Amino acid sequence: MLFRAALFLLALWATPALALDECFSMSEGPWRGPVWNGTGIQVMETEFEAGTDGMLIGHYRIFDDVPFDGTLTGFRQTAPCEAEFTWNDRDGTGLVQIRFEPELGRFIGRWGAVHRAPALTFDGYRTRPKVIS
Repeated sequence: MLFRAALFLLALWATPALALDECFSMSEGPWRGPVWNGTGIQVMETEFEAGTDGMLIGHYRIFDDVPFDGTLTGFRQTAPCEAEFTWNDRDGTGLVQIRFEPELGRFIGRWGAVHRAPALTFDGYRTRPKVIS
């Protein structure tokens, strides 16, 4: 009996979530905001969506002198409405921490290198879909 209970708990722990918590599912869609990049503040557009594994993933574009794209993968929930991701773009890879506040139409984030605590800021504000006429 104890063995079956242990196997059940292990299966629950090892299986990725099939659905996002409400806070994260409300965070899907487009965002836009400032990011500390290179020598100053740049504009970043980010889009979050549920991946095929049910976890949140992101794609972003930073508009510096030569705009570039990146990804946010490896979703790991760290607290209610908070998560860590791995960022990856032309400049390398590192860690991102985000606190989502979809009811306020914003998120607050920090990013940094792989082996350092994220200290550089970026924020996102909900954007509206483009109007097609």
